[in-house]
Amino acid sequence: MGEKEFKEQVLTLRDLMYGMALKSGLSADEAADAVQETQLRLWRRRQSLPGDRRELRMYCLAAMRNACIEAFRRRRNDLSLDDSPEQPDDRADEVEYRDTRCRIETLIEELPPGQSQALKMSCFAGMETSEIAEATGQTETNVRQLLSRGRKKLKELWTRYESR
Repeated sequence: MGEKEFKEQVLTLRDLMYGMALKSGLSADEAADAVQETQLRLWRRRQSLPGDRRELRMYCLAAMRNACIEAFRRRRNDLSLDDSPEQPDDRADEVEYRDTRCRIETLIEELPPGQSQALKMSCFAGMETSEIAEATGQTETNVRQLLSRGRKKLKELWTRYESR
């Protein structure tokens, strides 16, 4: 694929790719960066891009989706568990917060492995259902079910813990 064909077929998808990135939850700046990064990758692979216009469009959108996932992973890796915004300012509240968080983490460990893993990925790593499904090799429906059952069981365990 030459430069002219690339401009006509790939660069015209810029607005579509940008909208996709925004809808996935990226900020405007992150979306623009993801689109630019994706287009650069596509340019480097222009010789191996599909020739059919429809296949090329789907290929570009898949590449954009992957760039969005990478952006979320970078964002998640930049966050520390101790940097969560819910942390209190007062020393007494901080001790209570840490104690509660530690107890919740312990209770999560008591859940069945699938539920425990899904809750950790959702709560502590900030992953979306689709990302958890991809990482664990399960369907999104199964992940939603694991999260729902895990939260329900966690609530039961917490109620028992508080009633002691």
